[in-house]
Amino acid sequence: MRIAGADEGICFNPRVVRGFVAFSRVVGALLVACALAIFLATAVLGTDAREALPWTDATPRLNSALAFLLAGCALLLCRVAPKLSVGLSLAVAALAGIEVVGHVLQATEYAPDARWLGMDASRRMNELAALAFMLLGLVGAAAIMGRAIWLREALVVIVIGIALASWASWGLVLAGEEANLLRRLPVVTALLLLLLCLGWMSAVPTTGLTRIAVADSLGGAFARRLILPALLLPVLITFSLAMGQSRLGLSQSLLYALTAALTGGVITSMIVWVAFLLDRSERLRRTGAAARTEADTDGLTRLANRRALDGALGRIWRDGEDAQLAVLMLDLDNFKSFNDSFGHQAGDEVLRETAGLLRAAVRPGDLVARYGGEEFVILLPGADAAAARRVGQRVLEAFRANAWPRRPVTISIGAAVRQPGDTPDSLLQRADAALYRSKQDGRDRFTADGPA
Repeated sequence: MRIAGADEGICFNPRVVRGFVAFSRVVGALLVACALAIFLATAVLGTDAREALPWTDATPRLNSALAFLLAGCALLLCRVAPKLSVGLSLAVAALAGIEVVGHVLQATEYAPDARWLGMDASRRMNELAALAFMLLGLVGAAAIMGRAIWLREALVVIVIGIALASWASWGLVLAGEEANLLRRLPVVTALLLLLLCLGWMSAVPTTGLTRIAVADSLGGAFARRLILPALLLPVLITFSLAMGQSRLGLSQSLLYALTAALTGGVITSMIVWVAFLLDRSERLRRTGAAARTEADTDGLTRLANRRALDGALGRIWRDGEDAQLAVLMLDLDNFKSFNDSFGHQAGDEVLRETAGLLRAAVRPGDLVARYGGEEFVILLPGADAAAARRVGQRVLEAFRANAWPRRPVTISIGAAVRQPGDTPDSLLQRADAALYRSKQDGRDRFTADGPA
């Protein structure tokens, strides 16, 4: 089963959509748990004691924890209580917006004191965290309301950029570098911000950029497999190079060579991966197409079988009641006698030769099908009675002129043209009745449906 997209005709994979929604709930629960853990640690240790711990610089501050708590609850409630979820997201945006204003004022002559709005510096978000939370609060509200999709996605990209830049900066620190432009954004905060971004995108997976990742297509498969490596690899490369320079003492020229090798290796690996997926997809497509063709093909004559004939008639009827169509019903004359005289293997050869003659007598868009035994049907879309007669005469002449190896083989033909009120069964029945009259009148002839 596939879910049709509202735009661009995208069909979504329902299993993947459910997986993305479940991921958003997991992210919401994780954010709530992390925020409560920070509050508990602060309550047990006290603010001063907690700030003295060696890992405090890597963890969110109290106001960031509050924002994560609100955002996590908004994610968890976005489907069951959307209005409350919007309110919580706007509360995150408002809390972070106040922090942003405070940081802007602090950078000017209007700087507030250290306990601005009753909060000491240890509780307040840093500049980047405040900006990211403000943007993500707006993202959450827009996601739930289904508004400003492309603006929402642009804000998500900005926050992802902030988080990844912070990761890269922490990679430099871990590698021993002193320069750290984004060290003030705790690495855990950056990780949780990235998860929050992905959580909001996953909460509404059939809109915005995420709709490609849940598409039931090759592009969707690529997106699901390559997005995460594409996000993480720059950070890992930055850390590896910084580690090589500071801890191993590698020269600048060697680092440039390693950068080129790593970049080339990553790109080559991704190309090979994409090529593998394309190859597997193409093999699956060919296997599926071959299976469908085999299911619609008569094993002896390689013509369309009864299943394919019924499907073609169904499609023509779905195209509209005014679609013109002529049908020829054909039957080999005295074929049972031929089988009795020369054996079934010789009869099979005649059936295969018949298939070739019928294919040669029709247009590329016409359908020749084996109806059963020695009976055949030709569908002539867009043909009228005169066109049907011309095709029937070509078939008769081809059979009469063919060099049959044992004895001449003839064929009888009945034709009918679609009329208002016809069904596939009634049209075939009229063609069959015309074929019966050809048999009665001496065989080896063409008879059109109508009064005798």
